Amino acid sequence: MKEIIKKISVIGLCITLSVNSVAYAGVLDAITEQETSEETSEAVDVTSDSEEVTETKSVTSETKSQTSFSDIEGHWAKNWIENAVKLGFVSGYEDGTFKPDRTITRAEFSKLINNALHTEKKADLSFSDVNNKEWFYAEIQKSVASGFFSGYENNTFRPNNPIKREEVAKVVSSAITTGEADGEGATMLSDYSTIQEWAKSSVNSVYNKGYILGYPEGVYRPAKALTRAEAVKIIYEIIENENIERGFSITNYDETYSSAVVVGDLNILDSVGKGNVYLKNVVVLGDIVISASKINSVQLTDVKARNIIVVDENNPVKIVCNDNVSITGTKLPSVVIVQRLGNNVSI
Repeated sequence: MKEIIKKISVIGLCITLSVNSVAYAGVLDAITEQETSEETSEAVDVTSDSEEVTETKSVTSETKSQTSFSDIEGHWAKNWIENAVKLGFVSGYEDGTFKPDRTITRAEFSKLINNALHTEKKADLSFSDVNNKEWFYAEIQKSVASGFFSGYENNTFRPNNPIKREEVAKVVSSAITTGEADGEGATMLSDYSTIQEWAKSSVNSVYNKGYILGYPEGVYRPAKALTRAEAVKIIYEIIENENIERGFSITNYDETYSSAVVVGDLNILDSVGKGNVYLKNVVVLGDIVISASKINSVQLTDVKARNIIVVDENNPVKIVCNDNVSITGTKLPSVVIVQRLGNNVSI
C-alpha cells in the first residue's frame, strides 16, 4: 500500500492537534449570535489582487504580516488565529483587529477555504445572485469547482448569508477523508432531529473526525451562524490533520494509493500499463483523469471526486466502485465498464 505523501511546503507546523470537545465547546457556546452587518462583505480578504478589492477597507500589508491583534487577547481561539495568519490563509483588519466573534458569510467561507487549500480550478456559474463584478465571483467559481458548494434549488447561492454550522459541515465533509473515521457522529445529541436531512451525513462525518463537535450540554445547534474564529479553527485543523496533495499523478500499477485529499486533478498516466490502480480513502477536489490507454481497472473505495474522465475513446477500462464512492459526473466512452459492487455508491 502506498500512502500519498504530504507535500504542502507552506505548512511549517507539523504538530497534530488534540481535539478536546469540552475544552473549546464551552467557550463557543458563550459566543452570542450576531446579525451580519454591512461591513462584513469581505471580512476574510487576504488577497492583494486589485480586481478583488472590496467595498470595505482593504487590509494593509502591515496588518497582513501581523500575528497578534488588539481584540484576541484572552480569546479562546487566539492560538488558532495567530497560527492561521502565519500560514497566510486569513488576515485581520487595518485597524489592528481581527473581529473573531463576527459571523462569516457563505462567500467569505468560500474564500477562506480556497485560500487555505490553494484551489485554482474554476467552474462556470449560473447563480442568479452572483454577479461577475462582485469580489466573491472567482471565489465561488473555485469553491463550486472543488465541490464545496452547489447552491440552492432556486438557482441562488446566497453569498451574503451567514453560513450555518450544518452548512459548514457539508462543505468540510467535501474536503476531508472519512474512510477511516468511526463513530456514531452527532446522533446522540439531543437536537440531532433538527439537523436537516441533507446535512446529517456530513455532520456525522465531521463530528467523528473532531472538526465540528457538539456543546457540553449535548446539543449541536445546526442553524447557529459560524464566527470568524470558529471558521479559522476548523480550517486550520483540516490543514494540520489531513494529508493534502497539490495535484497528483499515478505512474505505478497494482498499488493502493490511500489517505489523501488531492487539490486539483488526480491523473492516472500511461506508465501504469495493463495493470490495476487502487484508490482508497481519497478525496479529489477536481477530476480523476484516466489517461492510461491500456489500464485494466481503477478500483475505488471511500473515494469522492467531482468527475471521472477517460481520455481514450477506445479504452475499455473497468471502473470498480466498492463501498462509499461519490462521483458527481462522468465523461466515459461507451466501451468503459462501470461496476457498482459496494454500498453507498453514486456515480
